[in-house]
Amino acid sequence: MGPIAGTRGCHCRLARDGKVVTYVEVIDRWRGDAEFVDAFVGLLTEAPFRAFYFETPPLSRRTLGRLFEFVLIDSPSLAGLSPEPGIFGEHFRSPGVEGGIAVFPNLGHDAVLVAPCPDNQRRDYAHLAAFVRNAPRELQHALWRHVGEAARGWLKDDKPVWISTSGDGVAWLHVRLDRFPKYYNHRPYQARNTE
Repeated sequence: MGPIAGTRGCHCRLARDGKVVTYVEVIDRWRGDAEFVDAFVGLLTEAPFRAFYFETPPLSRRTLGRLFEFVLIDSPSLAGLSPEPGIFGEHFRSPGVEGGIAVFPNLGHDAVLVAPCPDNQRRDYAHLAAFVRNAPRELQHALWRHVGEAARGWLKDDKPVWISTSGDGVAWLHVRLDRFPKYYNHRPYQARNTE
């Protein structure tokens, strides 16, 4: 995890056995490698911000072999938000919910959102930092498994996909898979270059 010049953020890469892992490895490991997911969540937990945006560069079938990277951008505005799980309530009650995670299209049906369902203990999942610091391990694993499965599905065609979290509009964690870098803060990742 290293600083990003000119902003309050961290640039991150993941290593396994001393080697930086690729996008295809990360997506596959999100889907079923508990040790890897624990390490990934641990890295997010250690971010020096109370709340942050998570953003990846665009990904496509042609770039699956690239080294995986992402940024965490400090977001003080998210840190003060009260959780709003009710906004996604209809999706949380859907029969498709699995392992406490709902996967559903956004309002415009041009993106897929992956969100944890609220629990009986009313934990704060307003944003990703709150989730990785408060959610039970099983729920964290379920979230990243569903993100990995959704990413695999989106990569069946060769259009780019951006994976991110924002939360400024809805104060409940939702990982966004989109064909455009909507709500992105890190300008270098907004480019459509997926060669």
